[in-house]
Amino acid sequence: MAAAYNPLKPQGDELPILSVRDLTVAFDQFTAVDEVSFDLHNGQTLAVVGESGSGKSVTALSIMRLVELGSRAKIEGGEVLFRGGHEFSDDGAPIDLVTQDEATMRRIRGNHISMIFQEPLTSLNPVYTVGNQVAEAVMLHQGLNKKAATARALEMLDLVRIPEAKRRLSQYPHEMSGGMRQRVMIAMALSCDPTVLIADEPTTALDVTIQAQILGLMRELQKETGAAVIIITHDMGVVAEVADDVVVMNRSKIVEQGSVYDIFESPQDPYTQALLASVPRLGSMNGTSEPARFDLVEQEI
Repeated sequence: MAAAYNPLKPQGDELPILSVRDLTVAFDQFTAVDEVSFDLHNGQTLAVVGESGSGKSVTALSIMRLVELGSRAKIEGGEVLFRGGHEFSDDGAPIDLVTQDEATMRRIRGNHISMIFQEPLTSLNPVYTVGNQVAEAVMLHQGLNKKAATARALEMLDLVRIPEAKRRLSQYPHEMSGGMRQRVMIAMALSCDPTVLIADEPTTALDVTIQAQILGLMRELQKETGAAVIIITHDMGVVAEVADDVVVMNRSKIVEQGSVYDIFESPQDPYTQALLASVPRLGSMNGTSEPARFDLVEQEI
């Protein structure tokens, strides 16, 4: 049975920018996301965590309605309510992204809701310069001409702390390091000032020093732009570093959710406890000659 919905933050006077309600996604007979619900508020960083195959990335792709493109996936139930203002409804009421046509979704993707994908080398086009790729997003969504869009691209590369940004505009993705390519992906995602930013494992392929730089950069940019952020990760160290609230997923369901302090101080679900126990701790193996056995969490299917 799916975990009961529990708001992550008190509603108060602030309405969530994004509300996921009982979202269910299936690939043929396999249910990848099973009645998932959570809220996202302006300026909040929400971490969705779990092991590979838990359904966290499919949840993110379903919010963007990308999961249905080029795959056998189908959103079988639930709502994704986005409060996009008067551009999408006369009274400013939220719209359900699940029911919108593709033309509306193209207006939303990259403009109001942006995504940083897991591997920048496969997400960036190898035959176009990074300047052209950042400028293209601005031209498409903001209607700027080529000169203005190029100026915006340069501004964004400066914003994500890429050195010699003007020279980098004419470089191709393969001419950059992994950390620089990830910065380009962040620049592209933020170029249209989205209200929601989804980051799918944004530091997985990077070494630890570059990871720290990217996470620090994302925190700084969030403060500057005020965007709400959903970060998809399996790394509890990343969660501790950046998240305000946490949703823990296992086998397509939410098993626990709450503030980052509650999750780390008093995890209730055995799966959450196992995730936290798997984080290496310096000095924890002192006085032992062999690796410790890691007990698997047994759950009924």
